[in-house]
Amino acid sequence: MDKKLKSTSLTSHHRNKTGKHDSRSTSMTVWGATGFVVLYFVVVFAAAFIGFIHPVCWLLAPALGSLLGAFPYRWLSLRWKRFGLGTTLSVVLGLLMIAMGEFDITQFAICAGFGLVSDLVRLAVRKDSITYSLLAIGNIAPLVYMWTRKAWYLQGAADEVSQAYADAMVPLQNTLWFVIAVVAIIAAAECGLWIAKRIIK
Repeated sequence: MDKKLKSTSLTSHHRNKTGKHDSRSTSMTVWGATGFVVLYFVVVFAAAFIGFIHPVCWLLAPALGSLLGAFPYRWLSLRWKRFGLGTTLSVVLGLLMIAMGEFDITQFAICAGFGLVSDLVRLAVRKDSITYSLLAIGNIAPLVYMWTRKAWYLQGAADEVSQAYADAMVPLQNTLWFVIAVVAIIAAAECGLWIAKRIIK
């Protein structure tokens, strides 16, 4: 993909060497973007499966998703320069999670809200390291009820996994572990994007 393509939005018209509209190039960019948006959802969602190992792994699953999600984000950010990247990624993630019964409207709002904020900040500062970290914080959405609806959340863990698993989760339901989870997400997002920038140029 040439530099000219990278400097335009996904919806811009691309022209070939003769100056004519190159619909094939545009089509490939749109399909590529769609694929990487889907890939972002897949890696963030798949990271959650480490949570079955132990409650601490469940707490750190959003950080792993943020680390892996940096790669599709990097590819997209090189080609999508206008408003909407973070919002699109977070809304698609949230809607698919609702469709699978994993999110309610509050969790969707948290996820989409951080995506929107990341877009607004991206317009202002143009620094992907900051904007991706903001987007990634929205990945905490599946865990929010761990601290806000503690008894309900523990009962769900006992029903879905085991009572022993739920008992091991109890010590994690304090503010310190919430802060650890958020800091881990930010650190993983920064690390992932740092690596992605050296691989995807």
